[in-house]
Amino acid sequence: MSIRENLGRFVRKEKNNGCCMKESSGEYSDSQLLVLVQQGDKDAFTLLYNRYWDKLLVYVMRAVQVQSDAEDIVQELFISLWKRRESLDIRSALSTYLFNSARYGAIRYIEKNITRSNYLEFLSKTTPAAPAADQALALKEVSAQMEEVVAGMPERMQQVFRLSREQHLSHREIAAQLGISEETVKKQIYRALQLLRARFGDIPSALLVYMTLYLFF
Repeated sequence: MSIRENLGRFVRKEKNNGCCMKESSGEYSDSQLLVLVQQGDKDAFTLLYNRYWDKLLVYVMRAVQVQSDAEDIVQELFISLWKRRESLDIRSALSTYLFNSARYGAIRYIEKNITRSNYLEFLSKTTPAAPAADQALALKEVSAQMEEVVAGMPERMQQVFRLSREQHLSHREIAAQLGISEETVKKQIYRALQLLRARFGDIPSALLVYMTLYLFF
């Protein structure tokens, strides 16, 4: 049984016998679903889960690149959301909160599975004058350099890249929004990553993804 099915079992186990929300999640806004979830409505939680599972999974997969591990991260996000529902204090858009939570989950995974010393070694080469105590400043400088590269990209490439990394849209969603093919979206993102790689040297692909997650957003 897949992790998604296991999470579905978790939702059904918690489900009230008398709940009967409409099946289409499109009839409820994120804020409406969140209020219902905070009140313990299991159907609302299921609708929220169905609305965001695939998007969050695609987002996390970009970083961890292992399907089962990405599913674990998203699963833990939703289970934590449910268990902490009564104490949640979300002041941003719910989508922003969920994607930020997914990002931090991916970062924790990467820190455990990709030697952080490799990243720090890269950072020391990029900003050799920065002592350990000024690491936060060094990270900020690298982030600014990444933004400079993105800002200098051709208009269409930059548009595609920002929709992918900032708004967390899938290739299909970007293609539909811009009226281009999914293949064009993939090529634009690939070329954008090539420009970033050219700026920061010959670094592993996983490390480059880590940088875009940890620094750019």
